[in-house]
Amino acid sequence: MAVEHIMALHSLCFLQPKRLHNLMAHFGDAETAWNNPAEWAEVYGITAKEAESMISLRRLTNPETVYENFCKAEAKLLLYNEEKYPTLLKNIADPPYLLYYKGSLPQDSDLCIAMVGARNATAYGKQAAESLSKSLGMAGIWVVSGLARGIDSVAHRGALAGGGKTAGVLGCGVDVIYPRENKNLYAETAAQGAVISEFPIGTLPIPMHFPMRNRLISGLCRGVVVVEAAQKSGTQITVDFALEQNRDVFAVPGPIFSSLSCGTHTMIKNQHAKLVSCVDDILDEYRDDLLDFKGPSISQPSLFDEAKPVLKGDERKLVSFLSVPRHFDEIARELKLTAAELAQMLTMAELSGLLTPLEGKYYIAKH
Repeated sequence: MAVEHIMALHSLCFLQPKRLHNLMAHFGDAETAWNNPAEWAEVYGITAKEAESMISLRRLTNPETVYENFCKAEAKLLLYNEEKYPTLLKNIADPPYLLYYKGSLPQDSDLCIAMVGARNATAYGKQAAESLSKSLGMAGIWVVSGLARGIDSVAHRGALAGGGKTAGVLGCGVDVIYPRENKNLYAETAAQGAVISEFPIGTLPIPMHFPMRNRLISGLCRGVVVVEAAQKSGTQITVDFALEQNRDVFAVPGPIFSSLSCGTHTMIKNQHAKLVSCVDDILDEYRDDLLDFKGPSISQPSLFDEAKPVLKGDERKLVSFLSVPRHFDEIARELKLTAAELAQMLTMAELSGLLTPLEGKYYIAKH
């Protein structure tokens, strides 16, 4: 098979994987499919006008140039009919025909668990994601996420910190680093796991790509762990895909005053997700796959039972005052602090895991 032709065809129909599957099933090889555009309308089941639009784009596409760009990206390519193609992913409703990747893909014998959540994650959410992903990594489980801001980034870093492997699934070309601040994390993920995309080389991140990306995150994994999600969010899209794909879903509960707990609490209440308070709540589902478990103790402490830090005088006063939700202005007034002084104190307290910020500039201590 001419690799340049399959990549060129992919660049014409990458938003609809089924089209490429249909083309290859009809023509048998990519070069023949590329050289017979007059038959595309019949194969796709589309109108002549729609086919002409693709044929016009074909005239502007040079397969050799597409291949040169692939080589420059120093990426690898995996096709649907190759033996290494992940079996779990192959069996979803619309598997990609091509996967571009850097690093080394997980094998069918590897246990992969996805971890997803809010981009604007709170200190509590980040702490939970880091603890769980690190323990999963130590257990030899691949942690899969989307290399986005917030919970995704923490999940990758936690797995790496635990000495485990991690895979980042992108909503852009595998050669495009997004967001830019994750440049180092991107490199570490590729070095100790894989960076994966179904999008052609050079594809920029746009909103419509991310729901497609989300189906691959769940599709590669046996289960999906949700750490913080609003009632309506991209995270819920991933969960919907996971349920359709018959994957296990887990959710970490959060503070009842936080909007980022609404989604996870709804999943738990509707019995769409198993409540997770420690890594054992995940590991228990996969004991048969973890017979050689050498990670952390099987009796992991609950995320909610971790030792409280020793408080200094000002921190003790602040935490005591925040036994119930308080507004920023009320805190400043009662503790006789300037806005700048209080902002600094709240930031340090949040980073130390002492409090949780709520909507509307309200804060509450972690108990």
